[in-house]
Amino acid sequence: MRIRSVFGLLVPLCLLGSVSCNFIPPYSDIKKQEVSGFHTLKFRGAAYSDMDALATDTVNNPPVNSSDLELDSFSSFGFELERLIGNQISATASLDQRQYHQINDVDLVKATQMAIGMRKYFGSRAVTAFLTGQLMYNFGLEFQTESLESDGFLGYGAGGGVNWALSEDFSIEAYIMYEGMPRTPSHIRGDDAVDSGFEHQLSGIVGYVAIGFHF
Repeated sequence: MRIRSVFGLLVPLCLLGSVSCNFIPPYSDIKKQEVSGFHTLKFRGAAYSDMDALATDTVNNPPVNSSDLELDSFSSFGFELERLIGNQISATASLDQRQYHQINDVDLVKATQMAIGMRKYFGSRAVTAFLTGQLMYNFGLEFQTESLESDGFLGYGAGGGVNWALSEDFSIEAYIMYEGMPRTPSHIRGDDAVDSGFEHQLSGIVGYVAIGFHF
């Protein structure tokens, strides 16, 4: 799937929402409360991915076994809690369970990732565009067939999208983010002292779709 597929998802969302803007007032009017007291609990999943996977040889100098790992698919499901903390600014916290599948599906890689971030909204109507950035912590990559795992590591994400209010209680949103992670050493599972001889990196663009409950 190409990036244009994500925009193909965002465009109809915006068109539908532009009609809703004529009769759905801003969130603050719907809720009859200040924006700073607004919370959202979301369930989200990855609808698109263009991740680059790299295994870098750390034994030989120069490296002779480094390779690009071809990913067949990527899945990510999780929850996010958002709180508006100012005028069109919010704080977010999320927890996701992820799986990376190689092209031959031999080596499944699992990971659990948490993140905290900020959002900036541009308007408060039914359809609202936003930019977002976050700091991520991954608890470590687990390579199922190779019996390898990595230590936990920090990463980052940045992107944007649109949020569409279905009612005063529910909304849906679609957005894309670039998620980056450093090259991370791996070791034999259960024995941190035995180095695998490789560092791994999984970075790229992820497209998310989420449904939120507002309270």
